[in-house]
Amino acid sequence: MKNIIIIIDSGTTNSRIRLLDEKEVSIITSIKLEVGVRNTAIDGHNEKLKQELAQGIQRLLKQQSISSHDISYIVAAGMITSNLGIHEVPHITAPARLDDFIKEVQVVKTEEFLNIPCLYIPGMKNVVADSLEENLSVINQYDVMRGEEVEAYGLLKQLSPKGKGLMILPGSHTKYVLIGENKELLSCRSTLGGEMLKAVRDETILSDSLNSTLVEEVVPEYLIKGFLAAQKTGVTRSLYHIRLLQLFSELNANERANYYAGAILYYDVEALEQMMENEQVNWIMIGGSEPLKSLFYHLLTYVYESTEILMAEEEKSEMASVYGAAEIGQLYHSINEELSE
Repeated sequence: MKNIIIIIDSGTTNSRIRLLDEKEVSIITSIKLEVGVRNTAIDGHNEKLKQELAQGIQRLLKQQSISSHDISYIVAAGMITSNLGIHEVPHITAPARLDDFIKEVQVVKTEEFLNIPCLYIPGMKNVVADSLEENLSVINQYDVMRGEEVEAYGLLKQLSPKGKGLMILPGSHTKYVLIGENKELLSCRSTLGGEMLKAVRDETILSDSLNSTLVEEVVPEYLIKGFLAAQKTGVTRSLYHIRLLQLFSELNANERANYYAGAILYYDVEALEQMMENEQVNWIMIGGSEPLKSLFYHLLTYVYESTEILMAEEEKSEMASVYGAAEIGQLYHSINEELSE
């Protein structure tokens, strides 16, 4: 039996391809490509995405001196399964268990991917009783995700929290995923928090008050001060505080960046509190990468004093999508013998 698989995680602007030892769930080698569904949106077709991914796969195989026949299968997740990706797979509807994702996996063989069976994992959407045509006020109940489902299952597999909880996956888009007691994904909610952090810094007068790297080190004191300022005076006014702090205070660029992050992320915490109004959870888990992970940790430790806040270690966050995709691939493979042919 072959033990090497390929994991493709393709997002809006970047894609990562990993060669994986299936049995050990360990990365043999990987490559990051500056290509994603953004290219499809700009070009009007997916040829660049398809070509870059195909070349990336061939590069990894050549590096390891192996052929396509040595690969059991490919697992693809993220925006690659959207209408702007390589093969569109409809969202499944929450609540969803791991088995539900496995049942809706679609397997495709193409010349671009060397006729290796590629398992495309579906994303998830919230269940909403009313349509927007009938009632626009229910828009806040709608949400979707692609790629975060494998990340969520990868973190659950590594950390094994007990009871009902909430997973926070910050990035360009912050994703909140409500997790049931039996590890089912109950619902999700998204914000543009990460993109807001970058956009306001890059496209306003604040670019002169903040470094391009933004938060180099988390300083909880100024993070919380920015958060409270947004709560008291409003986000747009608190953002102008950054300019005033540069002109009239001794705060350095990193301290101002913490204040700034606290003000922007006030929006994200507000969205989270609305989501959790009628929910009781045993834990809140934060994944993703630094510094967003630590920023959320300190904010939520302040806001939710009585709730257990778990912050995934960097290595576990990095491996989350790998573990999730690999588990779905392995379980699908075990019940579908045609992949072994």
